[in-house]
Amino acid sequence: MFIERNTFHLKFGAGKDALRLWSDYLRTACGADTNLRVRLFTDLTGDAYVLVLELNYETYAELEPSLCRLTQQPGWKAFYEQFIPLCERSERVLLKAVFP
Repeated sequence: MFIERNTFHLKFGAGKDALRLWSDYLRTACGADTNLRVRLFTDLTGDAYVLVLELNYETYAELEPSLCRLTQQPGWKAFYEQFIPLCERSERVLLKAVFP
């Protein structure tokens, strides 16, 4: 299994709006595509105003951004245009699960 972890560092005070946007979009996207395996986290400690989005994939080839099922959903562009102003920076890390 492969995991794509996207960490979004949000602007001060933007946490509530960003979480609402992501939650609404993920509810719709996962309802439309039941093969999406997504988890969304918020920070409890560390840097404030952080969202972490994890996507799980079965094959390495699925990590190709142009194949991302999440970003191919209807409404992605409109959602992301609303989210961008709330975000200061982001990081993308690709992981390979080795146990179990």
